[in-house]
Amino acid sequence: MSSKRLAVLATAVTASSILVAATGAANASPQQTDQVSTDSLGRVIAVQPAAPVAAARGLAGNAAASARSHTADLARQFGLAVGDLALTSVQAVPGGSIARLQQNVGGVPVYGAQIVQDLDGSGALMAALGKTTQRTQGAFPADAKSAQDRAARLAHDAVMKQDADAKSLKTGAETAYWYDASLGGEGASATAVPTYFVPVTGATPEDKWTVVVGADTGKVLQVWGDSEAATNRVVCDAKRKVVDLDIATLADLRCGVGTAFGVTRGEGQAAVATADVNSVYDFFGKAQDFYGTYASYDLTANIGADYHDGKGKALRGTVRMCEVETENDGRRHTQCPWANAFWEGEQMAFGEGVTTMDITGHELTHGVTQHTSQLGSGYAGALNEGMSDVMGQFIAIKAGDANVQGANRWLMGAGSSIGQVRDMKNPPNSGEGPSPDRVNGQYWVGASGDPHINAGVVDKTDYLITDGATFNGQTVRGIGENKAIALWWKVENLLRPTSTFKDLGTALNSACTTNARTGVAGTTTADCTQVANAVKATQLNLAP
Repeated sequence: MSSKRLAVLATAVTASSILVAATGAANASPQQTDQVSTDSLGRVIAVQPAAPVAAARGLAGNAAASARSHTADLARQFGLAVGDLALTSVQAVPGGSIARLQQNVGGVPVYGAQIVQDLDGSGALMAALGKTTQRTQGAFPADAKSAQDRAARLAHDAVMKQDADAKSLKTGAETAYWYDASLGGEGASATAVPTYFVPVTGATPEDKWTVVVGADTGKVLQVWGDSEAATNRVVCDAKRKVVDLDIATLADLRCGVGTAFGVTRGEGQAAVATADVNSVYDFFGKAQDFYGTYASYDLTANIGADYHDGKGKALRGTVRMCEVETENDGRRHTQCPWANAFWEGEQMAFGEGVTTMDITGHELTHGVTQHTSQLGSGYAGALNEGMSDVMGQFIAIKAGDANVQGANRWLMGAGSSIGQVRDMKNPPNSGEGPSPDRVNGQYWVGASGDPHINAGVVDKTDYLITDGATFNGQTVRGIGENKAIALWWKVENLLRPTSTFKDLGTALNSACTTNARTGVAGTTTADCTQVANAVKATQLNLAP
């Protein structure tokens, strides 16, 4: 999750101005009606026009301008009651583009309150998904400095309760957001309150939290962890150097000229003697090729890091790291080899042997999500893990990786030093621990549980959509890899920071329908029937 304020790229459409907006259904015949989905509060979460709604005259082909022309109509259809909507980003996808509208109140964004437009190549609106808050309560204090200082102290104390080392904790800049808990789940009233999001970092590069503190009440409303456990390629060999994660910073992991670890192999250089270096170099290239081929997305340009070392923006990774850390009982423990790999916000770090193609693709996809939907905490955090599983496994499958052949096709991490960590075909069999294969099923945990667990539902859905099977009373005919990849990439761009599992089900059905309308990857309406069956099979149509 990014703590920065969202940039406003367009003039806002206010709640008061939408009352006279014309309906987009005018483009459809009188017998046709828009398909509207709602949540348990009766709030609109998706609109599928009966026929694509053309952009205003003269704007066809200009995605940003087209998105602006649809904004007033969408504000009316989604029942925008407070604040305004502003265009924040436009991302090209196969068949068209995705435009993201952010709800703001008094110039302050509502966290996760977005409407995402699915546009065809001409800028016509094919679908819109999202949620908005319905009301606000409270106000930001006039003395912002004092309120922010208080929020920082409270955030520090809240993270201390997570068994963190108090001496190492540092708070960052407090960012103002309106916060509506109902946007990330079911049951809460749709009311936004003024808050400060406070980033807190600890002793290790993996120690990152965001604390949501009431700006006017001083109450801690939410605490979540932000660390994600990575053409131009730069790979560094740590040579089994032990990194003290009790005192390390991000700079202590960096791979580049003049950084913590010197470059072992850069773009265009020949293979070296260290297998892990060559493997990660190759995996970065395969991931770059995958995203370019199937998503028209330049991985290096979008998530690469530039350390101003003459190597430019690059996919970077430090391999063969070891670690030493302090246990809760005070004892020091060294792991060498270190059985872990993670994306730390700007590059990747690997323990020795934890360098399979699917694990690398998984972690790099966390970087992609960081720059697209920004899936955050709670159920959205589980979706974040699930989307990384999906794309990471597809990267390995499409690259013909030996570790995902035959019976290992849906086993993530097979061939690594830690063994398979996720069984996407049968999540209860996952090596990292049993995961549910349906919403509310066996092993299901609540929104505050380990996000890796509920990700099993996303994994099972991917397996069913791609290969097909009979499961939970539904028979699904697989639509194949290419159509499935196009579907999940569209979904990646339709989700929001606070999306839930039901939002994922809605996005899957909507994305398939619009992909069929525009012929993306040869998708058909018959394929969408199978996607709908998969959504029912894993109970993504149900609220947790």
